[in-house]
Amino acid sequence: MKKTTLKILSFLILIILLISPIITANTITQKNQTIEKTNLETQSINPKIQEIIEKINESLVREFMEYLVFEIGCRYTGTYGCKKAAEYIHQQFENTGIQARYQDWSAWGNRWNPGFFESQNVIGTHQGTDPDSDEIIIFNAHYDTVKETVGAIDDGSGTVGVLAAAYVLSQYSFKRTMEFVAVSGEEIGLCGSHAYARELYKQQIPILVEFNADMIGKATSAETSRKIGLSLTEDAGWIADTMENMTKDYGFNFNITRRDMNRDATRGGSDYFEFIQLGYESVAVWQGEGDPYMHTPKDNISNVNFSYLVNTTRHIAATMAILADMDVEQPQIYIANPRFGKIFYNDNLQKTYKYKTPIIIDETNIYAEVKQGTYPIEKVEFYCDEKLLFTDTEKPYEYMLNKRSIGFHKIKVVAYDTQKNNATDEMKILFLNILKNN
Repeated sequence: MKKTTLKILSFLILIILLISPIITANTITQKNQTIEKTNLETQSINPKIQEIIEKINESLVREFMEYLVFEIGCRYTGTYGCKKAAEYIHQQFENTGIQARYQDWSAWGNRWNPGFFESQNVIGTHQGTDPDSDEIIIFNAHYDTVKETVGAIDDGSGTVGVLAAAYVLSQYSFKRTMEFVAVSGEEIGLCGSHAYARELYKQQIPILVEFNADMIGKATSAETSRKIGLSLTEDAGWIADTMENMTKDYGFNFNITRRDMNRDATRGGSDYFEFIQLGYESVAVWQGEGDPYMHTPKDNISNVNFSYLVNTTRHIAATMAILADMDVEQPQIYIANPRFGKIFYNDNLQKTYKYKTPIIIDETNIYAEVKQGTYPIEKVEFYCDEKLLFTDTEKPYEYMLNKRSIGFHKIKVVAYDTQKNNATDEMKILFLNILKNN
């Protein structure tokens, strides 16, 4: 072989050796980009939700917590500290540009806190853009404390979560209206949330779901820092599904446990209670471990795991953002007649009184309001004490209850769509009807 030919072959080999790393690098880069794109598509990442998550950070959460704990301190209902906290929360809502208002209330405390109390709830409303999406989404927590504690976890953590969520979510537009609510009076008998829920019910404002956060900042191990608990009403399972999907899609990887709420309970553990008593759907979010310092002076800022508090707040806020824009597949139903806190005679409203259980004398028309989800409504079933009385397949969905009775009963309505998705509402009534029988 001639020397010239050898030189040419050597030159070509050198060129191949020089450019092969570039080709390989480009190939790997393109492959990685394809994998990354595939992962994003698989996880259904929404840039808006991702931004919301990133904007809720430790600096923001710590600023709110330090003011509540160091500048205000104890916030026992009716005290100066409680009043100052309400003013601070109201100012933070105003700073975001959302509608801020006080709701004054007065009530008698519980047996552990006897006496007459006056205080305020603070409500921030972020108005939705779609008039057809009339159900509101609520995020609430109590800002009051027991005596002689600054209540960093109970419930400074939930209050800070509400403030941080309001601060970030107010920067975006959503179809549905959101209400961020800080209530007082929880530690003396759930008084503030009672007043707020009753106001919504009286005004017949539909609620998609109420999120209650009471103690969401305690985690002392790697295991509990990945745990949250959810207490759910019977129709809120799809919301828990949304929360579980979201925690996987956006990298939270929370281990979520669920438990059912009991609408028949005579007392509740936090501010969700009045909502479930009035038939609303609720999700109570709990931290992954108990707190031995609850209601003690040791519930101070050193008791807070800020990284965990940031993640629980992000989780609730991101779920709210998803729900606020989504088309709800599930049907919704509520008992429009009779009404809680009313006395009826011969199906006519006679009087409003302070207790929830409706008193019904003579017959009454059970009227169910149904909102269709993705699929048409197929039927609505009417029950009394778990016995099926009637199935209605056309609007208006109603049934005349006219049985002989002296006593308490539970009435229930269940709506089914064509895909067998269902929704339920129920109500305990005192039914007095000795003349009629059907």
